[in-house]
Amino acid sequence: MKKMVLVALAATMAFSLAGCGGSTAPKTTAAASQAETTAAEQAAVPISDMKVGLILSTGGLGDKNFNDMAYDGLLRAQEEYGIEFDYVEPKSSSDFIPNYRMFAEAEEYDLIIGIGNDQLDAMKEIAEEFSGQKFSLIDASLDMPNVSSLSTKWQEQTFLTGVIAGLCTQADLPKSNPENVVGVVLGKDFPNLREGVVGFEAGVRYVNPDCEILEAVVDSFNDPGKGKEIALSMYNRNADFVQHIAGASGLGVFNAAKESDRYAFGVGGNQNANEPDYIVATAIRNVDEMVYGEVKAMAEGTWIPGAHVSGMAEGSVGYSTEDSKVALPADVVAAVEEIRANVISGELVPCSKAEELDAWVAANQYK
Repeated sequence: MKKMVLVALAATMAFSLAGCGGSTAPKTTAAASQAETTAAEQAAVPISDMKVGLILSTGGLGDKNFNDMAYDGLLRAQEEYGIEFDYVEPKSSSDFIPNYRMFAEAEEYDLIIGIGNDQLDAMKEIAEEFSGQKFSLIDASLDMPNVSSLSTKWQEQTFLTGVIAGLCTQADLPKSNPENVVGVVLGKDFPNLREGVVGFEAGVRYVNPDCEILEAVVDSFNDPGKGKEIALSMYNRNADFVQHIAGASGLGVFNAAKESDRYAFGVGGNQNANEPDYIVATAIRNVDEMVYGEVKAMAEGTWIPGAHVSGMAEGSVGYSTEDSKVALPADVVAAVEEIRANVISGELVPCSKAEELDAWVAANQYK
């Protein structure tokens, strides 16, 4: 995709972004030349003239995770519905409100999409100010008449990778050790991501109640160096499986797994191919489908505001071992699939709150 400054928004951006420290002009997917226009005219006739604005998370494109998936969702919508979209890559949370205001003041976007729980306050402020503008917020819950927010049950997303870690940490895998220790690395200590930590720990302790679980926070979604440093410290403390919930910082966890000859888990879109000899599985959440679904609903007139929550039963979260070269024992695979079926049926409800975890583990143990 060619990136360029939106001429129509130049004056607005100059005003709105003054003093915002590093925020960039939106990159646009619109045709920039007559040649591009001619090429576009040779494509299928657009179903929609919709224009969408996307505000990425601070990790930016190239994270092989949350942001890349959101962008891919819009690319799919562009291909199928002929939409035009612009996006910005905020450098810090201080850029969120100016970015939202920039898009809203333009009065040319049918939908403005925000990515991440840390954008909730910014979207709330701008959505109140621009009540006629439609917004979608991915990965957070916000109940407003002009906002559709999509959140998932994080505790269900990471529960099954926790089960795998709990079963395999003492199994006879080539890179595992006899110690009963695993780890989880968090990008930022947000409430929804903390539910992911609890879900992972619940999965581990559901099948292995005596397992020690190490925790750490990078405090950034875009610091793979620190992510690697933290993961290395966990491997040095005998953890042989580490789950990351850390955006691009999690790429450092994969590097640490390779360097330490241990195992890791991905998160979000399938990350197994990044280091297939070391990444056992990915705790899946299809952000691209969520973003695409919001645009599809707008294009087809079925977009509905409100807070929408989904989980394993709806197919929004789960796990994948595709592209991993780590061979799990057959009994582990069977156990994980059995537990997955129990979660989907509602027979087993993973814990989401840290203060309830001990009681939940005492009341829920795998046979």
